[in-house]
Amino acid sequence: MSNPLPCSRCGETRGIEIVMREEQVTIKGKEISFNAHYSRCLTCGDEFEAPGQLDANLDAAREAYARLYEAPPPEALIALRASYNASQKAFGTILGFGELTMNGYESGGTPDSTNRLLLKLAADPIIFKAMYVINSARIGVTQRRRIEESPGFKAASSLPVDARPCR
Repeated sequence: MSNPLPCSRCGETRGIEIVMREEQVTIKGKEISFNAHYSRCLTCGDEFEAPGQLDANLDAAREAYARLYEAPPPEALIALRASYNASQKAFGTILGFGELTMNGYESGGTPDSTNRLLLKLAADPIIFKAMYVINSARIGVTQRRRIEESPGFKAASSLPVDARPCR
């Protein structure tokens, strides 16, 4: 792929190609590997970060860190789902993703940033109950009954009114 950009070595606007290579960085004292994207001048071969690539590479490094060190472990996800007596399908549906996605996370897969946030939010019974109210019509009667009778779900009802989110 050749896009004309000014080369940092040649100083001329030349054709470039995008190249990817694995980089290592240290974030919060931990070594992280991620794939970084660079531009390579097709004339002189110099590699440089074009506008926007630096930010994209920093985002990729942060995401790699989050996947390794901020994703909940499978055992925690299984325990969370069990606290609501929910099947993988029902739990995933309530949070807005599917059964296979939940199964993958419980098998050691790493959630993307959006799903990591949803899983963290689901640990709060009040927030889980709010998500349940929105999506409960999408799951079966048996699952609704099991969830509504669960200790996790009942915890949301036992909290004081001023601890509940605004509507």
